[in-house]
Amino acid sequence: MFRSLRAFMVVVTAAFAQVAQADDLEQLTLLTLPSAPPDQPARETQADPKPAISRPEPADQRGARRALTIVVGGDLGLNAHGQPAEPNGARRHGAFLAWADLTTGIRPLIDGDLNFANLETVVTARNDLPAEAKTFNFHSHPSGVRHLAGLGFNLLSTANNHAIDFGAMGMRMTMAHLDSLKAEGLILAHAGVGLNREAAGRPQQVAVKGVPIAFAALGIDSGGRAGPDRPGLMAWRAPEDVEAVIDGLGRAVADYRILSVHYGREREVETDRGTIAKLRHQALITGGVDLVAGHHAHVVQGIEITDGRLIFYGLGNLLHPGMQNMNGFGLCQDYGLLARIHLAGAETGRLKMVAVEAIPIGNMHWTAERMAPERAAERIHVLNHLAAALDDRTSSARGLRFAPQPDGSGLHCEAGAELEPGRVAGLCQGWAGVTPTPAPLKARIAAACGRGGVASAAPRGEPATKPQTVAAPARGGSDWQRNVFGGN
Repeated sequence: MFRSLRAFMVVVTAAFAQVAQADDLEQLTLLTLPSAPPDQPARETQADPKPAISRPEPADQRGARRALTIVVGGDLGLNAHGQPAEPNGARRHGAFLAWADLTTGIRPLIDGDLNFANLETVVTARNDLPAEAKTFNFHSHPSGVRHLAGLGFNLLSTANNHAIDFGAMGMRMTMAHLDSLKAEGLILAHAGVGLNREAAGRPQQVAVKGVPIAFAALGIDSGGRAGPDRPGLMAWRAPEDVEAVIDGLGRAVADYRILSVHYGREREVETDRGTIAKLRHQALITGGVDLVAGHHAHVVQGIEITDGRLIFYGLGNLLHPGMQNMNGFGLCQDYGLLARIHLAGAETGRLKMVAVEAIPIGNMHWTAERMAPERAAERIHVLNHLAAALDDRTSSARGLRFAPQPDGSGLHCEAGAELEPGRVAGLCQGWAGVTPTPAPLKARIAAACGRGGVASAAPRGEPATKPQTVAAPARGGSDWQRNVFGGN
């Protein structure tokens, strides 16, 4: 048929070029997608075309150092309370933004091999689902979540108090849509909500550049705790659920283990000792977890390192039109955090953290974007202030501190990181350690953050000690709720 190998290669190259230029891969007759499982609703119609992104493929790492970058962010959603899910964009207080305009500020930052966020919303195109009796209910259109996958978000947690906003049907729809994105190769995994307790707690396992990774999630259940035959999530407040999830992660065959946790008190930057007992001691020191991504409080909390393993006690908001505009709450509470964790390791052996970048972001309630350098650098000093309370002489745990960089990000490098190949070497060349906080800024931070420390364990029936922060409405009332979820 072909007179030479050269002629054959010309034809094959042309054929692949046609495939690469196809606007919609579903038009290719060679591609077939699995149908939704019988106990899940059929996939709803998607309004916008699927973005073309590449799935991370295993790479030959023989004789070389393995390297991965993980990007982590906090609470992520695409709609405000009471707004219909629309296929082309989101609304807040009547204003409308298309997906691309909503996410343009964070698009350049989602550049890891793994990109994590807590998806704090039900995923459905239906606007007729009965809402649970809650103050706020969030649902986002599947085309918006598909857009997030196109940005690079490929590791999503659904274990949170808004996963159950539209009952069991809403949870099933969320799972069906995320399963579809996974089947198409647009995301790697989602964890948290399951059809039963076993499924909700089961660690998800993926391979990135040939590196096996395990991922699981816990969260505030708000009445949506999974049962033996009931869909839901594994509850942060249930010790047996915490133990089961951590134990499952520890037994997973993986070179790196990630735990997502949705927990805590809203708008408090301190870390309570019960949380430390669960995350530092139960998850990291005895459970074998390598990275904990915490969220829910809507503010950034301290970061801890224990033998190269990390706890982000609170990442704050990432992007969510349903959340309050935090810009007016002072430099201790007015930002979210997006972090890059750089890992490296020999072919045989576990991956270890070699560098961390911390990127403060603002306007998380609408058009999230990285803060201007001067303001961002001040928030890096806030992180260093919060780190002081996490130093622990009884273990190897310490608060992670950063050196502000010219672009306003913070940088931490482990010893020898400048010798690592590629991106890390460029980051860490000349890194001289933590930059002291100027005295005037130190005073401002102390005033804004209060102690910024670790809350003592609260006696039974009494609240933990509260930090001295800006005035807020009384907890538990409708004013407090509206203060936090300003997208109503």
